[in-house]
Amino acid sequence: MATHFEGDFDSKAPPAKVYSALMDPNELSSCMPGFQRAEVRSPGDFTVVVKAGVSFIRGNFTIKFSMVEAKEPVHAKLVGRGSGMGSVVDIEATMDISEAAGGGSSMKWSAEARVGGKIASLGERLLEGQAEKIIREMFACLRVKFDRG
Repeated sequence: MATHFEGDFDSKAPPAKVYSALMDPNELSSCMPGFQRAEVRSPGDFTVVVKAGVSFIRGNFTIKFSMVEAKEPVHAKLVGRGSGMGSVVDIEATMDISEAAGGGSSMKWSAEARVGGKIASLGERLLEGQAEKIIREMFACLRVKFDRG
């Protein structure tokens, strides 16, 4: 099952600060809901373990991320492949950052998620609702990080 998400994210921080935080595996992963731990091999190659669940299926998910495109400070593309709880997930996320008209930055992002296994059997509507909740929580955390100081 494949699902597409996209949106905008505005911040008071300049594009370089937003880009830098998004490219830092420790900064980015610390905003992932259910974050357990990260293993960073390089800024563009890291693995995270998150506690996740939908309905009655709950447990740890291990996701290996790789940077496949990077053009500082305006564009990045990450791909992730993970497994856990009898399920697999493939994620592709793209971020394009620009300077906002009144200062700060504006980011357009999109993500494709393909899920298989037990979690996929729960149905697209349930998964989309849970994914949207996770995305909202992650961006709320990132906004706090970007807009302070």
